[in-house]
Amino acid sequence: MAKLTCPIRQHAQQHPTQPALWHAGVILNYQQLDARLNALQQQLRHAGLNSGDHLFLCSTNSVELVMLLWACWREQIICCPINPAFPEVRQQQLQQQVHASLRWPSDELQLDFTAQAPASTACKLNDSALSNLIFTSGSSGSPKVVAHRLQNHFANAQGSIVPITTHDGWLLSLPLFHVGGLAILFRCFLAGACVVLPDPALPLTALLQQAPITHLSLVPTQLYRLLQQPDFHFAATQVRHLLLGGAPLPDSLIAQCRAQQLRPWVSYGLSEMASQVCTAPAGAAGLVGKALARREVSIQADEICVRGDTLFAGYYQADGSLLLPLDADGWFHTGDAGYWQNDALVINGRIDNQFISGGENIQPEQIEQQLLQHPAIAQAIVVPMPDEEWGMCGVCFIDWQQATISPTELSVWLRQFLPAYMLPKHYLPWPTLSAGQLKLPRAEFKRLAETKNPATQA
Repeated sequence: MAKLTCPIRQHAQQHPTQPALWHAGVILNYQQLDARLNALQQQLRHAGLNSGDHLFLCSTNSVELVMLLWACWREQIICCPINPAFPEVRQQQLQQQVHASLRWPSDELQLDFTAQAPASTACKLNDSALSNLIFTSGSSGSPKVVAHRLQNHFANAQGSIVPITTHDGWLLSLPLFHVGGLAILFRCFLAGACVVLPDPALPLTALLQQAPITHLSLVPTQLYRLLQQPDFHFAATQVRHLLLGGAPLPDSLIAQCRAQQLRPWVSYGLSEMASQVCTAPAGAAGLVGKALARREVSIQADEICVRGDTLFAGYYQADGSLLLPLDADGWFHTGDAGYWQNDALVINGRIDNQFISGGENIQPEQIEQQLLQHPAIAQAIVVPMPDEEWGMCGVCFIDWQQATISPTELSVWLRQFLPAYMLPKHYLPWPTLSAGQLKLPRAEFKRLAETKNPATQA
């Protein structure tokens, strides 16, 4: 059992006045944060929560949630954060699934987040202890419950190549029920940087101009929407580094970032590896660079396999046990397709997204990545649809940047880079998505394709 000093306590002693949390113009420095965590720990113990207990957390990102997570980790309480947008019945089902007797917020667990207490003992963290249970997005089937140890998160943050110092601030733009949100906390608190909370009263463009944000994590859809805002320019902000993941990055977005003196990074990661596996400066489509420190990547039968210090503890089972599905050599098979280009990893997409058309295997993400290189295209997604001639054919939804071009012109352009059998047979307009939608819902696009008559749209 490895013990390490809590980084928040360490910074509270070495840099007590350094900002640790920023929200709506109010700053908590590391000394104040440490004192509030000490008080929260006392309250958790008084509420009957002990090492190894599970606490169900149902909240949007907030200063209180950040503090509660870290206080639980000091006490070796296992956090189970979920999306608060879930219906109450679903929340209750998930709470039972992770065997959490208490939840927050609730009448049963009333906490004072403004209370402070002095540091009475050395603050050591057991990095081999379980820290959290995270529900996956379920993009490849039913959601699974991913269990991490503290050491997975620390290794992930320590291996990151995006530079961050005590003078930086990272916007907590990803939810804390997602591993990407948790990763921001660990990167910041290990570096002694500031975690900046979103302000519901401010749009993102205003927040970026007013808050001390130097680092920003987004998916390409968020970046696209941000750059569409009139009169917004990154030069009016302190943002220097942009970490992108979750979908291919169009060349047009990379060019816009560089035109605004912003350094975009692309990454490949997954919940089972506590966030990032590979990271590289944005460049060729699908290319995400080398494996980061303390991670390993191999390609087996076109599938990306991973292992290393960031590898999760296992999937949490109904009986409370952990299932860690590794092969004989300790590799976790991700279900993602990829290949090496020199010594850099290129992502092809999900293996289970592949379909067969006229006897040929088609990976839709390869078509999408090529389409995103066209200057007129902002977003694209290809899904299969039954076809009398080919068995299955590709249907492509396109979100245009400005002007549109005809399907014939687009097919002629695409044919320069892809074989004829990979060309989509039909093109459809991009549907209206909710403002909060971050990931492209591939299953929903398949449903939409089946409800339309592409022949009239081509």
